[in-house]
Amino acid sequence: MQNQYRVFSASHIGQRNENQDAFAVLTHSKCDELLCVVADGMGGHEGGAFAAKKVVETCKVKWEESESVIDPDTFLNELAFCAHEAVIDSGNAKFDQAQSLVSVLYIHLEKSIYVSMHVGDCRTIQFANKNFIKRTIDQSLAQLHALKGDISDDEIASHPDQNKIYSSIGGSEPPSPIIEHYSPDGDTFLICSDGFWELFNQHALGVAIEKIESAEALEELIEQQVSGKTHHDNTTAIIVKLPPSEDSSSMFVPPSLAAGHQESEVEGSLRTEGALPAESALSAESSTSSNDKNTSTKLTTYHYKFLLGLGSIIFVIALTYYFLSSTDSTHDLPEPLPTSGKTSPSKQSSEQPSGQAPDQKPEQTSEQDKTTSSEPQGKSSKEAIGTQASTGESGNIETRRQTPNIPILNIDDAIEKTEDVIRQKGGLGENDTLKVTTRGNAIGNSQVIKFQQFYKDLPVYGAQTITLVRDGKIANIDSKTLNDIDIDISPALSAKEAVILAENEIGTRLNVLEAPQLIIFKKEDSYLLIWRAEVEKASGERVMLFLDSTNALIVEEISLHISGGQEEISFEDIASEDEASENEKD
Repeated sequence: MQNQYRVFSASHIGQRNENQDAFAVLTHSKCDELLCVVADGMGGHEGGAFAAKKVVETCKVKWEESESVIDPDTFLNELAFCAHEAVIDSGNAKFDQAQSLVSVLYIHLEKSIYVSMHVGDCRTIQFANKNFIKRTIDQSLAQLHALKGDISDDEIASHPDQNKIYSSIGGSEPPSPIIEHYSPDGDTFLICSDGFWELFNQHALGVAIEKIESAEALEELIEQQVSGKTHHDNTTAIIVKLPPSEDSSSMFVPPSLAAGHQESEVEGSLRTEGALPAESALSAESSTSSNDKNTSTKLTTYHYKFLLGLGSIIFVIALTYYFLSSTDSTHDLPEPLPTSGKTSPSKQSSEQPSGQAPDQKPEQTSEQDKTTSSEPQGKSSKEAIGTQASTGESGNIETRRQTPNIPILNIDDAIEKTEDVIRQKGGLGENDTLKVTTRGNAIGNSQVIKFQQFYKDLPVYGAQTITLVRDGKIANIDSKTLNDIDIDISPALSAKEAVILAENEIGTRLNVLEAPQLIIFKKEDSYLLIWRAEVEKASGERVMLFLDSTNALIVEEISLHISGGQEEISFEDIASEDEASENEKD
C-alpha cells in the first residue's frame, strides 16, 4: 500500500443554539495543491453563520478561478479581502454586522510549500511527532497579554479578553490578514476554530492529534472534550497528516479524478444530524468516491525559513482599546472586565446546512479533560474592538500607522529610531519624549516594543506607541502621540487636597491605595493636568479616579474590579509624595 497523506475534518455545535462555523477542504485537479479553510462566525452578531459561509464560498470561487497558485502570499491575502467584500456586499441589511474569523492553509505538495493566512483567532498549528512546532498568532487582546509576557500561552483560552477580537472578515473595518510560512519539518497540520484549541493545553493537543486516524475518531475526541461543559463554543477542526519525508514514491490521486470531477471538496457549515462523513484512505488503488475526505501525496524536501508573520498592523486596531491598560512606565491601569453576559451558540459536525441543535448532551467528562485547559465559564460572545470601541480620552488621540522598514543594529537602535521617525513625521513636540514601558517577548524573528509619551516628564494618558521589529528592521510603528501640548505642569491643588475635595463631591470616604500620580489628560480639544488616584470607596468598590488638579472635579472614573491585597495610604504619605514631586521639579 502506498504512503499517502490524509485529511480528517469534523464540526460540533457544542452548547450553542446554532453552529456558526463553516469549513472546506479543496484540491486542484493538478493533484499537488490543497486548500483547507475554517471560518468561525462571530457569536453575538446576527449573521455570524452567514458570514462564515460566505468566507468559505469565496475561497471556493477563488480556488476554482486559479488553475494553480503561483504566489501563495498574494493569493491568500486576496482571499481575505475578497471574502470581506463578499460579506459586506450581501445587500441584506439584516447582516450589516455579520462578521467571521478565518484560518486558511495552502499546501503545495510536490514543492513542500506550506503557507497559512488567518484573521482573528482561528488557528493553523504545525506538529512533528506530537511535538508543537509553530502556530498562528491570534488577533485578540488575550494574545497581546501573552506577547507582553503577562500570561502564559495556555492561559489565553481562559482569559477574559479572549473574546475581544481586533480584526475580522466583515464589519466596518477591513481585515488585517497575517501570512505565515512553515518549514517541511512537521508531519501534521491542524486548522481549527478557537472552540477546538481552547479544549487543550499545548502538550495535550499534540498528543491528542497524533492519535487521530479517522474522521470518526476526531468527532469522538471533540464530543469527549465538549461533553459536560455548559458554555462551550462551536468546535471545528481539519487535520492534515503528511507521509514520512523519506517517501517519494506515492502519487497523489484526488477523489475528484477517481470520480471524474475537476475538484474535490469537503465543506462543512450547519447540520442538524450529528453524523460526520466517514474517513477514507485514498491511493491509486483505492480512491473511488468524490465524497471521501482523505487524499494522498508524495512529500519532497524544500526548506522555508522559520518566519513569524505578525502582520504590519497586527496591533493597530487593538491599540485604541488596549492603551487604556497602562499610562506610564511604572504602573499599569487595570482594564475593566467585560460586562457582556451573552454567549454564542456552538457547533456540530456536518457537511451540509443545519437547523436546530441536538437537545441531548453527554453527562460524563473524560479522563482526558483533566489534562486540558479549564473552560472559561460564561465566556462572552466574540466582540469586535475596532476604533469605535474606545472611550473618551484615548478616542481623542489618532493612531498613525507607518511601515518604514528601517534597518536596525539591535533593539536599542530600534528604540532610538522609533522616536526619530515619529518626531520627523510631526508626532512629537519639542517638550515631548518617548520612554520604553515594555520590551515584549521575542517570538521568532519578531519583537514588540511599547512606548509611553511624556510631556516635560509627565506621562500623557493614552499616548502610546507600539513598534514591531521583524527580521532586523522596524517593520511597523503604530503611534498615538500628541505634538501640540502646551500646559502648565504645576498643579493648583496637591494630591491630598484633590482627594479631600473629591470625597466631598462623592459623599463618601476614599481610601487611597496608591500614591496619586500627576498626568497629562486630553479631554476633547483641551489638555488637563490630572491627579490619577487608585482608591477604594466605603462600599468596597475600587476605582481609578482622574481628578482635575485645578478644582478636583472627577474627569473620569474607571472601575478596577480588584479584590483585596492593598493597604490604605495615609494623607501623610500623599503629602510626602507631593513634596518629593516638587523637589524633583526644582
